[in-house]
Amino acid sequence: MMRNFSAAFFRGLMVLLPVVISIQITIWVFKTMESWLSAPLKVVLGSAYFPGMAIILIVVFTALIGFSSRWPAADFFWGLPGRILERLPVLKQVYGALKEVMDIMGGKKFAEESVVMVELPGTETSLIGIVTVNKKGNGNTIASELKDDEIAVYLPMSYQVGGYTLIVPKKYTRPLDLSPADALQLVLSGGVISEKRDKH
Repeated sequence: MMRNFSAAFFRGLMVLLPVVISIQITIWVFKTMESWLSAPLKVVLGSAYFPGMAIILIVVFTALIGFSSRWPAADFFWGLPGRILERLPVLKQVYGALKEVMDIMGGKKFAEESVVMVELPGTETSLIGIVTVNKKGNGNTIASELKDDEIAVYLPMSYQVGGYTLIVPKKYTRPLDLSPADALQLVLSGGVISEKRDKH
């Protein structure tokens, strides 16, 4: 009886924890934004200000940045703060690391139609990977080390930011009809997110 209760409690905990943590992080972000912007908004707007206005403005402003970034001039303008941070000591390391992670998670570091299934020779095992270098060249260290029939494939790891880069013959890979962003989400979630979405 106690063992069944413990198993049920653990399963319930696994369901509740991601929800509770996600909600708490969201609340913390919103509260932080509100505390930063409420004072200047009260000065500018006076009695017209109401609690939550800062969050609404941030959401609208963020969406506007996303829409306008499709235009080269606007994209250049919104990229200025990042280029400034990249020139500042200490901050450039922090900003650079965060930007790299976000770009990788969003699939921006990879070309479209670059997702492949890598078959491990001598086994019945295959891994999902993303092609990072597809031909021999002198552009970087990996490209210069490739043979004519080899490619470099990044293999992400589940439930963490990280992975391995393998040099494999092209004959051991086959293309998958996935975007790099979808492939990363699939692997990082261990396939759970993708399976749930497919059911809807």
